[in-house]
Amino acid sequence: MNTWKNKAFIALTLYGIALGATVVAAAGPKEPVKTAPVKPEPGSPGDTLTPVDARMAYLVYKLLDKDGKIIGADLKRGAKSFYQNCRPCHGEDGMRINFNPGGQPEYIGIRARKDLPTFWYQMNFGDEDRKMEAYIDEIPVDEMRDIAAYAQTLP
Repeated sequence: MNTWKNKAFIALTLYGIALGATVVAAAGPKEPVKTAPVKPEPGSPGDTLTPVDARMAYLVYKLLDKDGKIIGADLKRGAKSFYQNCRPCHGEDGMRINFNPGGQPEYIGIRARKDLPTFWYQMNFGDEDRKMEAYIDEIPVDEMRDIAAYAQTLP
């Protein structure tokens, strides 16, 4: 390797290390320098998750404990938000709409406990068949977390 190429390679390697890159030991002068992949910021141009995927991943990886219960929620705030946002359609106790009219009655509390991913999806993105509005742009995610946790306490 020429002296200037050797110095350039060492300089680039040190620069990469200073930036936090992972350098693969070169077998020879033409071996490429590899860097660790950089994860894009959520919502940035490099982020490939759709809004649906991102919100569902947030539920699964950040909000659920091993038993499918919402963690880190404020039930008192959830009750207040439920009353303000959900009560007009679902009723005071969440039992105004039966999601399973042909069989065993299933209300919002049962849905939130048994099938939280569907509940979370419908709360965020709506359900045209059931005339459920999407609230992803109206209710902040931390408030949705509180509503979902409160809904899990309903009959």
